[in-house]
Amino acid sequence: MNLAEEFYKNNIENNSREINAVRVKVNVVGWSRLAVLILGSLIDYFLYRENKIGALFIVTIAFIGIFLALVIYHNSIFEYKNKLDLLIKINEKGLKRISGQFREFKDKGVEYLEEDHPFTNDLDVFGNNSIFQYINSTVTKGGREELAKLLKREKVLDNTQIKERQESIRELGQKAQWRQKLIVEGKLKKSKNMDLLSLIKWSKEKETSSPLRVAIACTFILITVFSIYLAIRKIVPESFLILDLMVNFVVIKILSKSMAKEINLFDSIKASVNGYSRILGLIEDEKFDSLYLTSLSSKLKSQNSSCKEEMKKFSNILDWSGNSKYNAYYLILNVIIFSDVFLMRNLEKWRERNGEKLENWLEVMHEIDSLSSIANLSFENETWAYPVILNENEIEGINIGHPLIGEKAVRNTFSLRRNHKISLITGSNMSGKSTFLRTLGVNLLLSYIGAPVCAEKFSCGIMNIYTCMRTKDNLEESISSFYAEILRIKILIEACKKGEKIFFLLDEIFKGTNSKDRHIGAIVLIKQLLQYGGVGLVSTHDLELCALEEESKNIINYNFREFYENDKIKFDYILRKGKSETQNAIHLMELAGIEIGC
Repeated sequence: MNLAEEFYKNNIENNSREINAVRVKVNVVGWSRLAVLILGSLIDYFLYRENKIGALFIVTIAFIGIFLALVIYHNSIFEYKNKLDLLIKINEKGLKRISGQFREFKDKGVEYLEEDHPFTNDLDVFGNNSIFQYINSTVTKGGREELAKLLKREKVLDNTQIKERQESIRELGQKAQWRQKLIVEGKLKKSKNMDLLSLIKWSKEKETSSPLRVAIACTFILITVFSIYLAIRKIVPESFLILDLMVNFVVIKILSKSMAKEINLFDSIKASVNGYSRILGLIEDEKFDSLYLTSLSSKLKSQNSSCKEEMKKFSNILDWSGNSKYNAYYLILNVIIFSDVFLMRNLEKWRERNGEKLENWLEVMHEIDSLSSIANLSFENETWAYPVILNENEIEGINIGHPLIGEKAVRNTFSLRRNHKISLITGSNMSGKSTFLRTLGVNLLLSYIGAPVCAEKFSCGIMNIYTCMRTKDNLEESISSFYAEILRIKILIEACKKGEKIFFLLDEIFKGTNSKDRHIGAIVLIKQLLQYGGVGLVSTHDLELCALEEESKNIINYNFREFYENDKIKFDYILRKGKSETQNAIHLMELAGIEIGC
């Protein structure tokens, strides 16, 4: 049992024990609220019958106070219980990642799948049984987007940036307790559809509401107060007060018309803003040692303001918002004190102080959210190594395994350095060629986002990854799998011609055509890739291609083999230098019942 597994199991045990005690408190306080309500009603009834109105008033106020105190206490206990429930789920999820059960996680990032992307489909970056499904534990919409951008390499990091993120991820990996607090605060209160773009757009606007709007609201509030006074003194009938409130309703509708878009926005995001406020408070209060995390955290505080305090104020203002279509209490408040008008005025004052800072604050939160998610790899995989980033277009690894296979992965040592630029991988069917190509590709991708990799040692240069592994027919576009493969190869060649630093992974190239054309095409392609400085691997069944190693010092052969035991085919998935000397296609056909000898 590694430290992460022990940590998760201890947390589940401790939190389960604590939650049982909290459930008892929840039940006790719940019954106490009911008892206070019944007792208060009985005493009020008794005092009313005895005509003790003064005592009735005092007792009613006292019981209301006790009842509200119990409600507040009950809500705080219930929130604590929800936090414990979330912590148990977070730790259970950690155990599932360690045991390889991450395939059960619902968030697979399928919306990020792109047919034309250079590598994400072939390397299982998104979708079922994917890198995203394995890594992702982000709790903010922006953090999730940031993680997706890193995995798609929309955000390309240089050598220095990768090293800075390695330090940050290593540090966050050691802050497991803190990262879990961040996840809890993000999940405890969360809006279903957080409209970040609209919030940021609002924060940058300079317009303020007309002072006339506030003046009108104040005028009608004074009229309402005066109407209540006149109705109490019986100077005007109660119907006059109802008429006044009806007029207020019309006026607030007119005044709120121009604010409707903003009011709906704030009502929809207030739950998430509450969570964001707490997350930013956690980040601001935490002491970081790594340079990058320290620089991010420092953006939240200045001499004049604290992000933690200002976001708390923002959240408190939004707590007063409520859509009048669904909230009768808010409708009453709006009609009496014109709450929409003053809510918007307070939000505009907050924007005047912090509008220019909000986007930066959110960017800090999103970046740390995505880094914390990647830090799961650091915490849960003690034997993984942080790669060395080279200036040369090279790759080398000792005991490299596929991150998604876990402990079952057979690890191999591989090198493509100095003169060697292209490796031909030969081997029989099911021997492990395609898996090995993906193993290198995925670990290379993890290296580029600052994460540890599934290897004892790993080093690589920064290159753009291109793959051609899973080409398929596209009936809508009338494209065959062979032509789809040609189109991907074309993209690769064009990238090489542009002078990009390329690392390619080609699996069984030109498999959709006859053996002669496949052989000629493969030779021409490999030589062209060498000419334009490409680095990468080509898996093939065409053993004749291995002769290229003798023609060029830039090409090296590797192979996988199979063996037979009790007339059954076996694989050891061990990578060896040289070309393959074994074949198994005919044997597999015979196992399927095809009588080759006939």
